[in-house]
Amino acid sequence: MLTVACRLSRLSVPLLAAMLASAPAPAEPYRLQPGDTVDFALLGTAPLSRRIMIDQDGAVSIPLGGSFPAAGRTVDDLRAAVIERLKSVSFPAGVDTQGVTVWSVIYPEGVLVEIAEYRPVYVSGDVLTPSSQPFRSGVTVAQAVAVAGGVSAYRGRQDHSIDRTELGEEETAAYAAAFRTALRVARIEAELAGRGEPDFSGVPADGLDPALADRLRALELEQMAARRDDLRKSRENIRGNIASSEARLGYLRRSQANLEAETRNYEDEVKRVEGLLQKGLTPIDRLRTAQRGVLLVSTRSLDTLAAVTQVERDLSDQRRALEKLDDTQRLDNLSALQAASAEAARSRAEIEGLRMKARVVSGLGDAAQDVRYFVTRRDGAAPIRREADAGDVLQPGDLVEVALDAPAAQALAAKPTTVAAAPPAMAAAAEAETEAAQAPTPRRRSGIPLPTPAVRPN
Repeated sequence: MLTVACRLSRLSVPLLAAMLASAPAPAEPYRLQPGDTVDFALLGTAPLSRRIMIDQDGAVSIPLGGSFPAAGRTVDDLRAAVIERLKSVSFPAGVDTQGVTVWSVIYPEGVLVEIAEYRPVYVSGDVLTPSSQPFRSGVTVAQAVAVAGGVSAYRGRQDHSIDRTELGEEETAAYAAAFRTALRVARIEAELAGRGEPDFSGVPADGLDPALADRLRALELEQMAARRDDLRKSRENIRGNIASSEARLGYLRRSQANLEAETRNYEDEVKRVEGLLQKGLTPIDRLRTAQRGVLLVSTRSLDTLAAVTQVERDLSDQRRALEKLDDTQRLDNLSALQAASAEAARSRAEIEGLRMKARVVSGLGDAAQDVRYFVTRRDGAAPIRREADAGDVLQPGDLVEVALDAPAAQALAAKPTTVAAAPPAMAAAAEAETEAAQAPTPRRRSGIPLPTPAVRPN
């Protein structure tokens, strides 16, 4: 029996050593950093509690104890330092029945210092919603990314308007706007050239329902006919006003000639009456009557002359308005053509952006091996950035960066879209974007590859 026991003892020693070596090492206690929040409390007849954040200098201010360095310490070390300083401190806890102040002594067992809140964890990069998250003990990189909405090639997308259904609606509206603008340009050019009908055969209706395209063409033709009819009516109205002014001018000129002849007759009558008055053959009242007649006719003649001048001025303005009618329409058409050309450029840019969105949507859900994680953690005064695995456990204040690697970005550029076809001019732009996405990934001098983002719209 003794021999067997000795053999078992000799066998158990290396086995015990192996078991101790394979046992997990105890986790290093967490050390406080600026931004962490601690709860401080005193238990006793006059309880006291405070929630205090560690400031940027790494210090925390404790009631009755003053400022304590906290950064780099464990919470137990901070509690021991607080107890050491407060053990000789007493504070008024109230008054007794005789009105005498009662002083309370602080006992080590009544001092509580605990971590209330850790610094948040930050997630950025190619995730659905880059944000900060409250730290929870044991949270991993994958869990933090999941809370941020998961890996997404469309960084920072805050809504779900980029799904297939709504993207198709946006493209239909964009193609309709571009087609309508192209029709407007063709119509304005036809009006400037003086053609009877615009040539819509050179305006492609890419991505549009044929019935909608025919309706837009018909509306543009109706607008051109309405503008032409309005111009004809304006020209006829001005010509009618000119004819009326010319007729009135002729009447006024005849009236002026008659008044001038009547004025001369009255002047001759005044001279004849003056001769008779000098001979004593007529009374003075007759001379006064003749003079009043001359004054009345002269006043009417002057009024008629003023009316003739006004009508001549109006007639000149109306003739100039008739001449300017075509010039004004041409200037308006040139201004409208400039605005329509700018709108056409905006429509093309919008279509290119929607095609880029469609490419991004096609790339969502890439394989996990195409995703890279980087964790930036402050070690003392200097932050350290390293590549991490999805299962790595995070610490308070960590910054998690998610990046789609170059293969994922190239896969996004290579995947076809199923939205409506774009005009031929857009195909060249898409090919250029594909070549740019397939460019080699740049690398830092330190040998750590830069995270290559997925294709994003401008």
